[in-house]
Amino acid sequence: MEITIIVTVHNAEKYLRECLESVMSQTFKDIEILCMDGGSVDSSPQILEEYAVKDSRIRIINDPNTSYGHKINKGIREAKGKYISVLESDDRYKEDMLEKLYAIMRQYNPDYVNADYLEFFDVGGQRYYILEEMYEDGDYDCLQDSGKHPENMRQIPRYWTGLFKKEFLIREEIRMNESPGASFQDLSFRFLTSALAETSYHVKEPLYLYRSDNPDSSVYDPKKAVVTADEFSFLKGELEKRDIVNPYIWQHFYTWKYNDLYANMARFEGEARETLLNRSYQELETDQEILKKNNYWKYSNAITDFLNKSRQEIAVEIEERYQNIRRNNLRRNALYEKIAGHQLIIFGCGAWGKSLLKLLFHRHDMILCCTDNDETLWETELAGCKVLSPNIAAEKYPEALFVIANKLYADEIVRQLEEMGIQEERIYKY
Repeated sequence: MEITIIVTVHNAEKYLRECLESVMSQTFKDIEILCMDGGSVDSSPQILEEYAVKDSRIRIINDPNTSYGHKINKGIREAKGKYISVLESDDRYKEDMLEKLYAIMRQYNPDYVNADYLEFFDVGGQRYYILEEMYEDGDYDCLQDSGKHPENMRQIPRYWTGLFKKEFLIREEIRMNESPGASFQDLSFRFLTSALAETSYHVKEPLYLYRSDNPDSSVYDPKKAVVTADEFSFLKGELEKRDIVNPYIWQHFYTWKYNDLYANMARFEGEARETLLNRSYQELETDQEILKKNNYWKYSNAITDFLNKSRQEIAVEIEERYQNIRRNNLRRNALYEKIAGHQLIIFGCGAWGKSLLKLLFHRHDMILCCTDNDETLWETELAGCKVLSPNIAAEKYPEALFVIANKLYADEIVRQLEEMGIQEERIYKY
């Protein structure tokens, strides 16, 4: 057995079939599919039994412990494969994910290999994908030895896009916190694998499909807001238990901790945010001497803000971030509803145009071309889309919807298109 896929299951009936189908259809066949059912009370157990009959590679482990970390830890111990991959039951693999990651493992022999991913969600009966790139360009498609040079450590943003050596995980005693529920327990796993791996490899291709429109996901539960701070306490204990003294690893720990606390506050509102803010200041009271002594503020804007700004100033900034995230999500969904059934011309090849093309990843079949008033861009390509002059684009595609992706000059572009004879209903400002 080469690869064990650990599928964590808890009341996942809505998405479980799609998830399992994506594993069973992998082009790499030498796998076992280890389904960890955490005491589901919906039809998930019946669905698992149904699929186990279809595919002998499926092995079901029934465990009433609903801790996500417990399921992963037990799955690693039970795994028969040389390599471990984790699939959450509302997500999917691309059909060649394991084949491509396994090929890298065989060629370079890293402690782990991972890839980028696509965030996906459904709007108006259509499925959309957004490309999420996890690293800087220079970190991709080469063997990294940051474990030997902690100053260059790259922390894993998402661990479920990867393939890990079981021997590495067992040898380094890397495990998740077995706290109740399913919130943020992967935090210590991601940090420890990043810090303790001698070598790693990052594939610049999206191979994992992450569902972001599951309303039952624990990351959206405001009651779990403060759990992220508990997970950092667990991680700190894991580092101390290993007698880790390398200053770069501790620098990464503290910068990640306060960046993460700050970012998570912008995901919640009301009492949940206030609770996490209170906890953050409790952590700061304990840590501030270390943060100042080691100048960690040089590596983290969040630490700088916590040390130098008032609580009220930080609260205002977090609210602004929260509202900005909310506006962006509303704008994105409004875009998807507007463009449904249309073919598109993207007007704008700058930062907003590139961002829009990312939002329409895997829906480039809807895009006829891009256009821009910068003549130097005409007859070039942007993310695989031809760039034409506005006049040629309008003449060539008389029924297309112009989507304006320009923050500063959107109103001027609307007037330009109207002067060209483009009707109002064929113009949309993103």
